[in-house]
Amino acid sequence: DFEKAKKSRMQTAADSRIDYAFHVTLAGSPGFSELERFHKEDPQNIDLAIELGIAYHDAGLEGDKDSVTKAIRILEDVLKRRDLGLARAYLGSSFLLRARDDWNPFGKLLNLNQGIDHLDRAVEGNPDDILIRVIRANAYANIPAFFGKLDVAISDFEIIVQVLAEEGLSIEIQLNARLKLVQLYMRNGMNDKAATHYEWLKENAPDSQATIMAGEELER
Repeated sequence: DFEKAKKSRMQTAADSRIDYAFHVTLAGSPGFSELERFHKEDPQNIDLAIELGIAYHDAGLEGDKDSVTKAIRILEDVLKRRDLGLARAYLGSSFLLRARDDWNPFGKLLNLNQGIDHLDRAVEGNPDDILIRVIRANAYANIPAFFGKLDVAISDFEIIVQVLAEEGLSIEIQLNARLKLVQLYMRNGMNDKAATHYEWLKENAPDSQATIMAGEELER
C-alpha cells in the first residue's frame, strides 16, 4: 500500500507540475504531510526528496517562511547527491523567496544572487526543459526590474508559449503564460507586444479570467 500510494502521489505531481508552477489550482491536490511521511520512511529516495522540496517551495510562495527554509535545506541536500536541473531550479526560486522575506539588505542581496545563479545554471544545463524555464520565468517576473532579469523572464515566457502551442498542452497553462507576457511587456513599456498577446487571449478564450486581467492591464 505504501509503494502504491507513493507511486500515485508522485505520478500526480509529475503530471501537474507545470500547472503548479503557474499557480493553477488543482482540485484534490494533497498537502505535503503525506510526502513528509514518505520521505521519513525512505530518506534516500531522491525523487521523494525533490517532491517534498517542491511542496515546501510552494508553501513558501504563499508566505510560509519556515517552508522556504525547509525547501532550501532539502534541495541543497539533493544537489549534494546528484546535480539535477529541476532541483536546482526550485532551489534558486526558493532563495529568491528567502530574499523576499529577508529584512536585512545584505542578506536580501546575498539570497537574490544565489537564487539567480542557481536558476541560470539550471536553464543553461537544461535549455529544452520547459518546466525549468517556467520556474525561472515566474521567479524573475517577481523581482525588481533594476536587477536586469525582466528581459530574461520575457524571453523564457515567449519560448514557453511557443512550446505549449506546438505540443498542444493545457489551454489553461497557455492562458496563464500569455497573461504573464501581457503584464511583463507592459512593465517594459512594450505596449504593442502586450496587445498582440491580448488579442490572442480574446480570440481563443474571450471569457477567461486571464483575458479579463490582461484587458485590465492594458487599460491602466
